[in-house]
Amino acid sequence: MLNLSTRTVREIALEMPATTRVFEEFKIDYCCGGGKMFLDACQVAGANPESVSLEIEHIIEMNEPKTFEWLRETTLSKLIGYILEKHHIYTKNEIANLTPLMAKVVRRHGENHPELFDLELVFSELCNDLSQHLLKEEDILFPHIERLERSLTDQSQIPMSCFGTVQNPIRMMMLEHDTAGDLLRKMREFSDNYQLPEGACPSYTALYHRLETFELDLHQHIHLENNLLFPRAVELEEKAVS
Repeated sequence: MLNLSTRTVREIALEMPATTRVFEEFKIDYCCGGGKMFLDACQVAGANPESVSLEIEHIIEMNEPKTFEWLRETTLSKLIGYILEKHHIYTKNEIANLTPLMAKVVRRHGENHPELFDLELVFSELCNDLSQHLLKEEDILFPHIERLERSLTDQSQIPMSCFGTVQNPIRMMMLEHDTAGDLLRKMREFSDNYQLPEGACPSYTALYHRLETFELDLHQHIHLENNLLFPRAVELEEKAVS
């Protein structure tokens, strides 16, 4: 059996991206809480470490293509491009599509399922937070990281910014990621882990399915930023300064 006890969840997820599916299955936080040691993360999630390890071994033995391997080695500009195309566009589109679907389901079923009103409120808060969050990344943080990378490539002057070190906006983005994670957990509580009531209509079913998919994508999104892009950006800045 793999010895994962000396490694953090972040390290495991970065080295073996397919393991994120196992972490999702056992509700182990590999994005915001990726800094926890494997055993500690299992304890927080109430998961048996041996069961998780066995499932991880199974995933590895399947020898699936390592789709995200190149992301660890590519330039930060290309990594940012991937995040924008894969996750930012999806998040914006789903916010636009899920908002009216949520309103429709609440309007039709809220009387018999009052938890839907709470779910809608939390989802609305998440959407508002994410919309502002994505804008700050796209307009401020990501362009600065790309300019920083170009300055090293071209051996030109380090770009100036209004926020000083890149660690300042990164710290803020990570705090906002934590908030998003908390809101996702609240949504799971109000929806009973997206368990559909008996006789749920197609709209109700579609809503819960898409909310789960939305959560999974956001976990992957935050994982790539917190555990890959941001640490590399800090290292890049330190190299440029030195």
